[in-house]
Amino acid sequence: MTTVQWILLIAMMVYVCLIAVAFKFPRTRENWHKERKESLQILMSSIVFLMLFICLWYVSYVVDWPDAIVIIVWSCAFTFVGLALAGIFAPHGVKMSFEKKKEAKAPDEDE
Repeated sequence: MTTVQWILLIAMMVYVCLIAVAFKFPRTRENWHKERKESLQILMSSIVFLMLFICLWYVSYVVDWPDAIVIIVWSCAFTFVGLALAGIFAPHGVKMSFEKKKEAKAPDEDE
């Protein structure tokens, strides 16, 4: 694909995404219930996903992959080694503790 075709393809995908958002939220800021920071995070996440998709497609197009049997054998070997290491270093599992958010106490209202 030429550079112009890539630009047109990306522009078309952005246009389709904007159309989908426009159909869901026709009156823009009145119906959009997210803050600007959340909107920017959503936009950046979708751009990262799109770039990863394009990079994976390009790599799968360029790289000459080995046979499926070779990939399966190596993935099974890595999985087995990973599970064995997890069993050695964390035999009881990994317990994650999340901090509880402190709730803001409302000031006492005296009437």
